[in-house]
Amino acid sequence: MNNLLIAGLIIEGVIIVAMLLALFWLVRAQLKIKQDYQVLSDIVHGNSNDIAGLCSAALTIDSRIATVDNRIAVTDEQIDDLAAKIADVEQNDQSSHPYSGDIRKVRSGASVNELMQNSGLSHDEAALLIRLHGSKTQP
Repeated sequence: MNNLLIAGLIIEGVIIVAMLLALFWLVRAQLKIKQDYQVLSDIVHGNSNDIAGLCSAALTIDSRIATVDNRIAVTDEQIDDLAAKIADVEQNDQSSHPYSGDIRKVRSGASVNELMQNSGLSHDEAALLIRLHGSKTQP
């Protein structure tokens, strides 16, 4: 019986040693997993900060683009207003100038005789208009 008791104690000792080894291995694995978790947590936290910064920058850029769009719209309206005013001024200048139609005829290549016949100008007036507003190749 003594042998049986010794054999049982040896078996129990082997089982206890195996359990201690398994416990040691499990504790070591748990510590490694905990360390990996901390590293991953730091990475996720850094990524969250980066995303927050990118979102903030995107909002700032979006507001700047909206400001530039508004300025462009205002500038377009101002350009349209100026173009309309210039057109009005040109139209008023052309219609109010007594020789505007004759000047257009001279620029189109009308001669002194044509101006005298069609516009009722004197020879001197027609020659002066051709001299002032005619092409450089005409005498």
